[in-house]
Amino acid sequence: MIRKAVIPLAGLGTRLRPLTFAVPKAMLPLVDAADRVRPVVDYIVTEAVLAGIRQVALIVSPGQTELIQKYLASVASTGERAVPDRIEYILQPTPQGFGDAVAQGEEFVGGEPFLLLLGDHVYLADRGAPPCAAQVVRAFAECGGAAMVGMQPVRAEELPKVGTAGGEPIGKRVYRCRDFIEKPSPAEARKRLLTRGLPRGRFLAHCGIYCFSAEIFDCLAELVRTGRRTKDEIQLADAQSLLLSRHKEDYYLYRIAGRAYDTGTPEGYTKAFTAFLRSRERVS
Repeated sequence: MIRKAVIPLAGLGTRLRPLTFAVPKAMLPLVDAADRVRPVVDYIVTEAVLAGIRQVALIVSPGQTELIQKYLASVASTGERAVPDRIEYILQPTPQGFGDAVAQGEEFVGGEPFLLLLGDHVYLADRGAPPCAAQVVRAFAECGGAAMVGMQPVRAEELPKVGTAGGEPIGKRVYRCRDFIEKPSPAEARKRLLTRGLPRGRFLAHCGIYCFSAEIFDCLAELVRTGRRTKDEIQLADAQSLLLSRHKEDYYLYRIAGRAYDTGTPEGYTKAFTAFLRSRERVS
């Protein structure tokens, strides 16, 4: 059902300065299980390909395109691994929020359901499990609906950093979303976002993998029409809340068999680097 992916990379990487004054955060290196040094964008594009995606739109900021394009072209020329049949570079001239970045991909998506991957999240699937994005894409193909959002359990102290949802279990790792709060307090989460079946003190948080119907673009457009902004930006979380209000019965969550790592912060990047180094030991 899903042929296309949108990957926003246009963020300025302010939390990783001063390095990101010179190097886009999408080009930060990680060592893979084969001892190759690859940038974050390579891992994300590969994650999309392994989910069956053949057409990818990268949402980029001025100054990023040439470096990323040159790198991905070199990967394609080696033939070492599969690459998308088509990579389109779409410019977001000025950062106006994650939702605005996603909206830039509407023409590319062309009314189809699509995969959205955060441009600074990388994944390690559990041993024996398919790649994390492939898990979510497969669940979307089985359930359909307006959305299938990849989730992972987090502790209460992590809640103020992540979008969090409460779900009703309806199948193996699949939940019907019942409520959603972007970066809730622990008190809010305990009141509204408890999910049956999770260990005590754990909550379902976004992990950077989303399958959406094209209706998400109408929700983003409505935010623009009504002037609804959060911190003066168009936010995907606000569009998600609107989509959920329209689709209370077919907005789904999927708990991935694996772990997501946010490379957009010093702490997250350090954890990702360490986890990927350890993954070499797992396959040796």
